[in-house]
Amino acid sequence: MLLAGPAWAALPPLSDAERQSGSNVIVRGEIVSIESRKKVLKWGASNLEMILTIKIEECLKGGLEAGSVVMIQCWVADDRPDGWAGDGGQRPRPDTGDKGTFYAEDKGGKLYLLHPNGWDRL
Repeated sequence: MLLAGPAWAALPPLSDAERQSGSNVIVRGEIVSIESRKKVLKWGASNLEMILTIKIEECLKGGLEAGSVVMIQCWVADDRPDGWAGDGGQRPRPDTGDKGTFYAEDKGGKLYLLHPNGWDRL
């Protein structure tokens, strides 16, 4: 007999077509800073919620100007219990100084990277 439990499997990456259609804003630029805070989850794990400040080099969708900055939110896995396998958040993990193409969705006036692969390093 199998017992049903929560599905903690990693999400498959979005296709390029899904990222194009699911984003309101697509920019190329550099992450100039990252603010992060730890969010403790009820099952004994934690995530890092991140706000990426990106200096825009080129706007591919959304009408933002080159040279301006935009703030985009995402998360990455932080602490996990031994043997855990599941969603690790944004892949790859963004770092200050990274340059890339960022695919974001506007939710109530805030931008969020598409999940789980809302950006590509250049």
